[in-house]
Amino acid sequence: MFTSEEADAIAIGVRLLRRLRDARLQQAAESVLAKLAIVVPEPLQPHLVSAPIYVSDGDAPPVTGVDPAVLRDAIHEARKVAIAYIDERGLHTQRTIRPIAMAYYVDVTVLGAWCELRNDFRNFRVDRISNAELLDERFIAESGRLLAEWLALPKRRSDEGTVGPKELVSPAAAI
Repeated sequence: MFTSEEADAIAIGVRLLRRLRDARLQQAAESVLAKLAIVVPEPLQPHLVSAPIYVSDGDAPPVTGVDPAVLRDAIHEARKVAIAYIDERGLHTQRTIRPIAMAYYVDVTVLGAWCELRNDFRNFRVDRISNAELLDERFIAESGRLLAEWLALPKRRSDEGTVGPKELVSPAAAI
């Protein structure tokens, strides 16, 4: 079954999910932990249920304008999403995007997408999406080609706390 280290890894992983500010993902992780605690050998149960582990809540800003689960559903279903977005300068834009992936960093969650307004890849901080509407319109994911192209973009962290590919982070990019 699991070793003591593996049980600790599970317990820490579930607790780290609390930092993501994604209630449905947190509930799912807690459910997995409860189910695992029932099936692991008795000596390992305390490692999962009452692990002597503390994981801070982190500094991620709260997500109020969108349920991250809706964005994950849109990714899985290859459905377009209409979003209202507020960039780091406070500028508001309306966009239709093709969501490709979620990137979870310690202090921010980013939605990687093809932006129809910019006709290019863009990264959107989930905490800056003020509204999102899942559209009926679907897009062709082309057997993962969009995801592969997005993943191939160089990633970096900028000074102001946004996360994104080097080529996509600019004042005019509104990401």
